[in-house]
Parts: sequence; C-alpha cells; structure tokens
Amino acid sequence: MSEASGQWSLSSQEAAAAVDGKLDLIGSGGLADTVFHGVGTDSRSDLQGRLFVALVGENHDAHVFLSAAVKNNATGLLVHRELTKEEVEICTEISRKNGMPIAVIVVPDTLSALQQLARHWRHKCKTMILGITGSNGKTSTKEFATSILQTRFKVQSSKGSLNNHWGVPISLLSIEPSHDVAVIEMGMNHRGELQTLSKIADADVVVCTMVGRGHLEGVGSLAGVAEAKSEVYEFAPKKATFIFNLDNEYTNQMMSRFAGEGRRTLTFGQAAGDISFRIKKMTAESLELTGEIKGISGNAVVSVFGQHNVTNLMAAASLSLAAGMSPQEIWQALPLCRSAWGRNQWVNLKSGARVLFDGYNANPESMQAALENSKLLLAPSAEFAGRGVAVLGEMRELGEFTREMHEELGRMIRNCGFRELIFIGPSCAAVRSGFEQSGPSPGVRTTFLPAYTAEVAEDLRARLSSGDYVLIKGSRGMNLEVFLKALEPLDFKAKQ
Repeated sequence: MSEASGQWSLSSQEAAAAVDGKLDLIGSGGLADTVFHGVGTDSRSDLQGRLFVALVGENHDAHVFLSAAVKNNATGLLVHRELTKEEVEICTEISRKNGMPIAVIVVPDTLSALQQLARHWRHKCKTMILGITGSNGKTSTKEFATSILQTRFKVQSSKGSLNNHWGVPISLLSIEPSHDVAVIEMGMNHRGELQTLSKIADADVVVCTMVGRGHLEGVGSLAGVAEAKSEVYEFAPKKATFIFNLDNEYTNQMMSRFAGEGRRTLTFGQAAGDISFRIKKMTAESLELTGEIKGISGNAVVSVFGQHNVTNLMAAASLSLAAGMSPQEIWQALPLCRSAWGRNQWVNLKSGARVLFDGYNANPESMQAALENSKLLLAPSAEFAGRGVAVLGEMRELGEFTREMHEELGRMIRNCGFRELIFIGPSCAAVRSGFEQSGPSPGVRTTFLPAYTAEVAEDLRARLSSGDYVLIKGSRGMNLEVFLKALEPLDFKAKQ
C-alpha cells in the first residue's frame, strides 16, 4: 500500500492472508500478484480495480453474478466456492484483454471474510474510529459529528444506514489511509451483534445515544435492549474512550457498570455532564442552544428541528471532543449541523402546506418525540395556523409487544392537537383501539388502513391548504415517501 498517496491499495496476497483464503490468479500473464483499490458488493456497479465480495443473503446469492462483476472491471473475486469452467473462461478472456490477472480468493464464508478484511484494513489505516449505537439518534448523531469534525479533520462516515453485520465492514473498508477520523454507526436487532461489530471496528471512542423500545422482537424486553446495547462498551478496546448519556436510565446504568478501572470517560446531559446543552428557543427551522462544553460556555443556533435532537447534538459534541477538538472549535462548528434524509425533514407542498417527514425509523420513543414536537408546533399562537394532520405508519420489529405499543401510540395521539389521523399498517386496529379508549374525539377525522392506498393520499392532497402541518412518520419498511410524493412536494427527492 502506498501510504504517501493516501489511496486505498491492498495486494491480493495480503488480502488472502488477512482472510485465511486460498488465492488463485487467473490469466496472470507472468504477473505474480494484483492490487485492489477498494471492495464492492454490487456487480452492476463499476468495479474498476476492486475486489468483488460475493455475499449470500436470505433472498440472493451474489455468486450468481461473478461473471458480471468481472465484466464490470473487478480485479478480484472473494468467493466461497471454486469457479465454474465458464466463469474461469470469462476471467481468462477479461484478463487477457486488460493485461492483468483476476485474483480469486476462496474462503468458507464470504461474510466472515469480509469482516476479517475490514478489521485488517481498519488497523492498517490507523484512522481514529468513533463508534455509535443507540435505539434512536444513531444516524443523526453520526451526521452531526461528521459536520463538526470536518472543520478540522479529514473525515469518513458510514453512508446511509450501513450499520449491520455487513454494513459496518463495508463502512470500515471505505476508509482511505488519508482519513484522520471515521464515524461508524453500529446497529443491532439481537444480542451478540454488537459484540461482533465491536470486535471488527475496535473503536477508539464509543457511545450509546440512548436505550428505548426498538428491536423488542429480537431481544424480548427493554432490559434486553439495554443488555444488547451495552455490548458496545463491554467489547470495546481497553484504551477506548467511553461516552455516556446521563439523561437515559439505562445508559446511566451502563456508566455505573463500565466507567471504572481507569477508563477514559465523557458524559453528557441537559442537566449535568462534561457536555450540557439546553434549549433557549425552538422554532420549526432551528434550535437555539446554550450550555457548556468542558466548562466552556457558549451558544449556537442549529438548523435542525425537535427537542430530541439536543441529545444527538450533545452526543456529537462529545465524540468531537474525544477526537481532539477544543470546546471553542465545537461551539463554532455546531451551526453547520443538518438533519439527514428522512429525519425531521421539512418539505414544502404545492398546496402551501408543510410536511415534517420522518420516514427513516420508528419505535415508541421516536414516535413519542415526534408527537411531542408536533404538539408544540400546533399549540395556540405557534407557527402553524392551519390544521394538523398525522400520517403514521407501522412500528416494526416489536414482536409480542406490537399490539400493546400500537395501542399506546393511539392513546398518545389524542392530545397533540391534530385534526386528522391517518394510520397505515397491519396494527391499524390496535391504534384505533388505543385512540378510542379515552372516549369520542369530535372534529377529529380518522382513517385506519392495513396498507397504503393512493386514494387516501390523493384525498388528503385535495384538502390541504396553506398553513396546514402534516407529520409523516413510520418505520423505513413502510415506504411512507410514497404517501409524501402523492401530496405533490416541491422540494423532495426519494432516497436512492
């Protein structure tokens, strides 16, 4: 690898050794090795100079596309079986045409090999790794931290929500040797997953933003979620800096459990901590914050919406402090923070109404935060003079708690100031039941649907007018951007 160039570079021999794989060079033309300049997992993309990793999922096996990957310029294949005669012939032909060998690395399991390669690369680059987990706020914290850190460092961060057993390795393998810091999001839906990811990332700094009732299906209880999330601390390196949220019961317990033994720690909270932010003023467009960072007082106006983002901004500031930025630098950089796609994203409609689109994730805590924020917007003398409409979608991965949590959602909606509720998802009956438990709601229009129908969205579009406020929120799998697009947005692009 050429350290001076700062570019991704790994020989096929080194890659094979890192994953304990069997290396074969096809059509080498006398060359004893080849060099990769990155990895890829999509055979349809341009794989010029890359090692194609043939992952196997529940519904696909990328080994079917090995020939396509080579035709799209991959210089290597990471596979768990020998190539067929036809595949070897195609590799030989492409190699002869390009004058470079095609490296084939055979391993028992390509996912495990991808993880091994990511760990190897992570240590080769020597980039500082900041690891983030939490029931809510992971991606927002990642985006905020990246914005702050970029004012001083060359930063890489997880793209989108690449935070699982293959997403984290891909994120680590996207680091260039020239990057000073990498911000890596780590998710989980069952116990043991963060243990695996923590050992791969070997992070220098770790934080759990908060513990809530997400992924109950995989862990069985809120205590189970906390236990699974605590793995980010339990399996972090001894040298790592641990950051703790003082405002969350379960992360407080994690601090009591993991903060000893000479650990380097930082804390944040709205009432106390090394980093402490409070809201001075909130509008639909921004948060005006005041507070302290390691004893240095400051103020910042940040163009994000929602009380819950205070937690994410404190976590991001804590990560930046742990990475070596000064309190003064962080205060100056906070106004650069912006919300990511689908997270409290304001969208203007042709009708003059405005939508707060939060379609990337939903669990009971994030739903509650969205409803509480909406209640403030719809209060008398608040910013929206028109009607409030809630378009809510199913909260997924709640397992045996699905009905209970959706009934609770129905009860929460009642006193938020909405004049119309549309719920879409299999739990529509449970939401209706919760909504109706407190008695009649005169003047509130309700629609409960098991699945999306264009007619409902089109009907709402025809009734919206200037000054109206629409909250659209649900789990990512509900694809609520389809509903939003039917409302004729002026400034919205669907996620690619």
